[in-house]
Amino acid sequence: MKNIALEKEVDTAGMAAERRKFIARYRAARKKAETLGKLAKEEKAVALLSSSVRNHDGTVFVQQGGSYAMDDPENFLDIATALEDYNMIVRLLRDGQPVKIELDVASKFYTDEKQGYNVVAEIPGTDPELKEEVVMLGGHLDSWQGATGATDNAAGSAVMMEAVRILKKLKVQPKRTIRIALWSGEEQGIHGSRGYVSKTFADRTDMQLKPAHEKFDVYFNLDNGTGRIRGVYLQENEAAYDIMAQWLSPFKELGATTLTISNTGGTDHLSFDAVGLPGFQFIQDEVEYSSRTHHSNMDSYDHLVEEDLKQAATVIAGMVYQAAMSEEKVPRKPLPDPQPARSF
Repeated sequence: MKNIALEKEVDTAGMAAERRKFIARYRAARKKAETLGKLAKEEKAVALLSSSVRNHDGTVFVQQGGSYAMDDPENFLDIATALEDYNMIVRLLRDGQPVKIELDVASKFYTDEKQGYNVVAEIPGTDPELKEEVVMLGGHLDSWQGATGATDNAAGSAVMMEAVRILKKLKVQPKRTIRIALWSGEEQGIHGSRGYVSKTFADRTDMQLKPAHEKFDVYFNLDNGTGRIRGVYLQENEAAYDIMAQWLSPFKELGATTLTISNTGGTDHLSFDAVGLPGFQFIQDEVEYSSRTHHSNMDSYDHLVEEDLKQAATVIAGMVYQAAMSEEKVPRKPLPDPQPARSF
């Protein structure tokens, strides 16, 4: 345990700050896009062309999706473009040169299916006294429209499935039930996991606990790209430090050595944390997640790092196994007060 560093104020991987910045940028961009779309409609435009200082050298970040709500006004066509192309158009217009753009856009807002679906499976527990208790692992299965969603979050889903495959291959007989969940609707506001938690454990808006709340142990989440696991965000749950340090210690040689008291947000562990259940996101190497692949046209298979994904699956399989076999559950923070409904 002496090799595990508990950092109370420093976010070692920087991902919490990056998530907060992303959410702030996303909300600001949404508000701006709504205003510009309304103005464009009034001016009888057919589309908006948008860009960003980040959209260069072939990478285009796509944040123009608009609202997904069924009862919201129809979204106005907003096309993300590379900065180089966008600036060329601006220069031509400033020089008084006419610019003609030919567009072929085929998109559809589907309204025939309003229900989201999670994918859930489990390895049943075997201990007569502990088998009703649950250790969970998961990540979101849905992805962003800019590319195929390899790092966000096919990587996390694949790693979690591989962790379960490892445990099945080893024919483990866990004391507690091990349950994997691949969530839907994360990109719209972690709806899949929030819906599951609300129906299974507690609704954060009234904090009326269901029987399964007491039987729950811990949830592990992966949703920060392809990078290797370096540790765990403890979500300000200092009481969990000792047991998490014990479980993490076998993976020192794989580079997983850090526990930070810091919060990190924007993904599905928050659904559990919001109702007082231990839910943790892993600290991962940044690789090029924020700078290149997250919600961009570069979020493709080619940007996955196979060895990093194997390392992550190994660490998570070990953590989940230890949690399922431990004589004690992960300590909890005090129960939170009821909270109003909101997104991230």
